[in-house]
Amino acid sequence: MSARSRGRANPNQDADEERRLWKEIKDKASDVDSMFLRSNEIGAEILEVESQQAALIEAGKLSDIALDERLEKLYRDNVKLCEDVQHIIEGKSNDTNLLDSITILAGLREASEESAAQMQSSQGQRMGNGKLSRAPKKVNNKPAAATVAVALSTEDGDDASAAASPRVNLGSQANRLGVKDKTSRSGSIATTREASVKIEDGAESVASSTDGVSVAASSSKTSLGNRPSNRLVLRLGEKVFCRHDPKSFDSKKKEQPEGEGILCKVTNVIGEGKQRRYEVQDVDNGDASPPQRASVQQLIQIPESNKGLGDLTKGKHVLAQYPDTTTFYKAEVFEAWKAKEAGNTEKGEWVRLNFEDDGSPREVERRFVLSEK
Repeated sequence: MSARSRGRANPNQDADEERRLWKEIKDKASDVDSMFLRSNEIGAEILEVESQQAALIEAGKLSDIALDERLEKLYRDNVKLCEDVQHIIEGKSNDTNLLDSITILAGLREASEESAAQMQSSQGQRMGNGKLSRAPKKVNNKPAAATVAVALSTEDGDDASAAASPRVNLGSQANRLGVKDKTSRSGSIATTREASVKIEDGAESVASSTDGVSVAASSSKTSLGNRPSNRLVLRLGEKVFCRHDPKSFDSKKKEQPEGEGILCKVTNVIGEGKQRRYEVQDVDNGDASPPQRASVQQLIQIPESNKGLGDLTKGKHVLAQYPDTTTFYKAEVFEAWKAKEAGNTEKGEWVRLNFEDDGSPREVERRFVLSEK
């Protein structure tokens, strides 16, 4: 049974919807402005903390733990701002986002213009077939004054109605808001209103950068305030730390996973962009255990070597792979580890750690020692 077709909404309803959409667009754009201003402030703080760290290193001292923790928090705050901007511009799941609002508004304006043009055309045809198109009566061989007045007023009305309605140009609106093509893999929130919107889901691994935020392991870059940062993009077979997901364990049965997470390898990459997910598998169990799905927030890339890894100060809290297992536990650095001294001794690439509830220090290869999040 076919449904009856419904007529188009009347012009008043369209106008109300256009006003609502325009207000929504302006409010969201204002939120984006506030976010990149805050990002600029965080960027200045990052540069200040990094300069303090550089001064300590030049003086031959170890980096201060408080500075490391503060810098890590600033990195995370900046990445969170990137994600918030992404959600405003591109939305979450099926929510109407800024791009959709601009597209809908442009469509409404175009439909309104077409409707006005059709109405004007039909009115012109009716007038041509009606009384106003007939030859006016003459009084003493002269046109009637009232008829002349009506004709003049009609012509004025046609000129007024023929004026084009203001049209929302999607391209110009998008450019003004700094919205780039959705297929783009990168963008930036600059010191002007041009804001990056293509920012994929948040990365868990962070590293220092001379200009700003750096999120490890990707050639695809996004930035706030023109500060470069990297995205976490993993390859098949790559080793990662996978943090336990509390939702995967039954709290009623009081199931508690061992440690903080396990050493895995990537077995499958699902989706692209912000929808990217991974399937990972315990490196020890091989085909015995089924792969599990993990979001980017659960994963930290394990470096292929120890080169370029940062110093570890004594007392720093870390996550580390317990010897002869694939499980990561919380630990504390027992002896300070310096990258420049790593190649001088046989054990230079190993870090001495005190694991929680463990009696004696253990040695763990540096690349399996991660900053505690």
